[in-house]
This record gives sequence, structure tokens and C-alpha cells, in this order.
Amino acid sequence: MENNRQDFRAEITEPVLKEYRSILDIVFTTLRDEILTHKLKPGDTLNTIQLSKRLGASRTPIREALNRLASIGLVEYIPHRGAFVKKLSVPEIIELYYIRAALAGTAARLATGKLSEEQKQELLRLCDLMEDHLSRGEYQKMLDVNYKFHSTIYQAAQSPRLESLILQYYRLSTPYRALGLELPGRYAEICQEHRSIAQALVDEGRERAEFYAREHHFNTARRIAKSTGSNINV
Repeated sequence: MENNRQDFRAEITEPVLKEYRSILDIVFTTLRDEILTHKLKPGDTLNTIQLSKRLGASRTPIREALNRLASIGLVEYIPHRGAFVKKLSVPEIIELYYIRAALAGTAARLATGKLSEEQKQELLRLCDLMEDHLSRGEYQKMLDVNYKFHSTIYQAAQSPRLESLILQYYRLSTPYRALGLELPGRYAEICQEHRSIAQALVDEGRERAEFYAREHHFNTARRIAKSTGSNINV
């Protein structure tokens, strides 16, 4: 009889847990995207009661979603005050790009020698496509191709853990990408940097591939420092 009760509880609990996880994922994704697009601005209060009413979810998944957002650096808890959208200082933004540089360099190093001939040709083709979009002033299309370029390298690295970290820090840097793009000439520099990374990978030059992949992100950090008037030496 006891075993029957346990089986019955399991049948009831599992669908409930799946529904709860689904709600949690929806709340987390919604809040993450609102922070990254600045619908929720740095310093905004994240009140669980208000969020519960607005998102139509109970406070428990709201709290868990906020904890997940805090774990990736988008939310901060202030004692006796609550949760807030985190304000990132310029040094913290630069730190994000230092981490991205290290991760990208590692991915390029791991990918060297693992890329198929088809993937190598794809990287070169994507470089051509980015340069074509640049010549036409199609900057968003160029950035879309840029994402495909890096994804090809991350997949060739064959390290799911590394790729997960890379994507995490890519999302964290989303609100600040414009800071690195707004100064004249940056889009052209990006095309040149991608060409250097691609050629190093095609030539299977591990040290060069890692160097150029890291410099690509360091250059973005330098642009951000310059555009904000910071004297940080990147």
C-alpha cells in the first residue's frame, strides 16, 4: 500500500515540477532580456510582489529567477533593501571583456587543428560576407554574421563547458557592446580582426589563433575605455 502511495505521489509531483521549471525559465529569460535591453535599467528595484503581478507568476519562481540573475552578475542584493538591477562601473565592464578575451583565446587554441576543411572555408566565407555587409553599411547584418563566425570556432573547440561560459559572458556584455562600436572605424577593425583569426585557424597556427582571438576582445575593451573617457590601460 505504501509503495502505491509513493507511485501516486510521483505521478502527481513530476508534472508539477516540470510546470514549475517552465515558469521559472520563462521568468528568468524575461527578466534577463529586459535587463539586457535596458527595459529594466541599472539601479531599478526588483520587487518580488510587483514582478509577480506583472509577470503573472508566484513569488517563489520570481525569487529563484532573481537568484539566478544575481549568479551571472545582472542583479545585486543590498542588505535590508532588496534586489536591484546591478550598476556596472567601467572597470567592471572592462573586466567582462578581459574574461571574454581569455575564454575566446582558449576556444581558438582548442579549435586549432580540429576544424574541418569545410569549417575553415566557412570561416573565410563569413569574413567575405562581413566585409560585404560593411561596404554596404549593413551593420546589423554584419554583426549577425559575426555571431556565426564565433559560433563556428566554439563548436570546433568541442568543449560544451567552455562554450557555456562564453555564451554567459557574451550575454552579460550585451548592453555595453554599443560602447565599443560607436567610435569611427571600429566595424572595419572588426573585419580585419576576424580575418586574422580565420587565417590563423586555417594555417593551424595555435599561438596566432589564440593571440588574435584575445586581441579582438581587448580592442573592444580599449574602445569602451576610450569612449567613456576612462584612463584604464587595457
